[in-house]
Amino acid sequence: MASSREHPPIVCTLDTGSMPARLAAWQAILERVRARTTVADGALRIELDDDVDRAELVRLAAAEHECCTFLSFAITVDGRGTGLEVRAPEEAMPVVTALFGAT
Repeated sequence: MASSREHPPIVCTLDTGSMPARLAAWQAILERVRARTTVADGALRIELDDDVDRAELVRLAAAEHECCTFLSFAITVDGRGTGLEVRAPEEAMPVVTALFGAT
């Protein structure tokens, strides 16, 4: 039997009063997007401008995971620049697209 840690429920526990500020914070980061692609495992990879606030990116990803545990994030800084990879179960991909955009 799979544990709830492996398959967390697709729910957001962020209170509705906090949602506008959270969405605005993500929008500020997403204004720095250079490209969106899909990686081999189906995750969304977002390439960001070099001047993106990496500390804010880490803070937002951690905060988002706290309220939406079905999402997972990987932040990379390598030869491609700064990237954010967002993973979710297939049935939650519409949420990923709504929040982070489509490829």
